[in-house]
Order: sequence, then C-alpha cells, then structure tokens
Amino acid sequence: MTELRLRRNTGIFGLIATLISLTQLPLYFMYEGAPPQWDILTRVIVSIIGSAILVVFLVGFRLVLRQESLHMEWASTIALVSGLMWLTFSFVAQSMEAGTAIVSKIPIDPTVDGVLAPGQFLLFGSIGRLMTTLFLSASGFAILRGRLTPPWLGWLAWVIAVVNLAFVPAMFFGSDAAQFYSAVGWGTTATAPCLVLCWILIVSIVLIRTPAKPEA
Repeated sequence: MTELRLRRNTGIFGLIATLISLTQLPLYFMYEGAPPQWDILTRVIVSIIGSAILVVFLVGFRLVLRQESLHMEWASTIALVSGLMWLTFSFVAQSMEAGTAIVSKIPIDPTVDGVLAPGQFLLFGSIGRLMTTLFLSASGFAILRGRLTPPWLGWLAWVIAVVNLAFVPAMFFGSDAAQFYSAVGWGTTATAPCLVLCWILIVSIVLIRTPAKPEA
C-alpha cells in the first residue's frame, strides 16, 4: 500500500468511526431517570460498531506514525496498544451495561444501578482516562518528532492528554453520575473521551486532505 493510500484509508476509517461513536453521546442524556431498554441497547450497539472501526484506524495510524523513521516504532506501538486497551475496556463495560438492561425486569440505569454497575466505573472512568492519556501522549510525541502532520496536532494531543490525566483521580470523588467530577461523572465518562474522539476526527480529516511527502 502506498503512503498516500495508507494515509487516506486510515483517515477515512477514523472519520467514519468517530462520527458513529459521537452519535451515541446524546442517547445518554435523553432521559433524566432510568432510560428505556431500546435507548440503552441502541447506544451500546452504536458504540461497539464505532469502536470496532476504530481498531482499524489505530492499526493504520500506527503505520502512518512510523513511516518517517524506525525510531518512531516504540511511540507508535505505545499509541496502538494503549488505544486498543482503551477500546477493550470500553467493550467490557458496554457488555456489562447491555447485559444489565437485557435481564432487568424494570427500567434501570445500568451505568449506576445493578450489581455490575460498580465494575464499570473505572473501565469507563479512571482506567479509560489513563489509557487515553497514554495514547495521546505517544501520538503527540510521534507527530512532533516525525513531522508527518501539522505540529499543532501534536500539541493539541498533549493538551487533551493532560485533561484526561486530570480525571484519573476522579475515583476518589464518589459515584454521583450527575456530578462533573466523580468516578462515573459526566465529565469523566463523557466529556474527556469526547475530546479524544474529536482529536481523532481532526487527525482523520488532516490525513485525508494532506498529501504524502514526495519520495526522493
């Protein structure tokens, strides 16, 4: 696969994945109380489809990052592995959420209610934020050193990485989902990961629009 085709294909997969993933966020805020089962299962299936496509993006993104130099091998591998771990934890948490909704006889909010809910707190929260911090930090480093994309993308990755890192200690601030900063607060589980998806969306657009460097 040529460099130009790799960049464009990676960007296309990233664009599709992030647009799909971002559409699930409003479904979490449609109901004040326990949402109906269709809402829960719809947001879960949208999320897992978007995450599955993100796997393809991450593999292509690693190849893009290491094209400039083999010295980027370690940074690109860290970005890939941490990104895959972030998605894996999300898959597990989504499975818990959907399973709770499927077996419940009454309307329930599986993010905070049910025996499996506490097990999701760190997967969606602190652990997820730590993995996105690692993903963004390694990506930002590789972008700034490899100069494959505009430098501001690398700096933006580091800024969002700091934001995600700031949410790692949120586990010490209770389990109130209505709070911005808590183990399962909307800042921890919605705002911070949304910023990561927006960064991937921007990177994808840049990859699609920016031509590859001419070969010597």
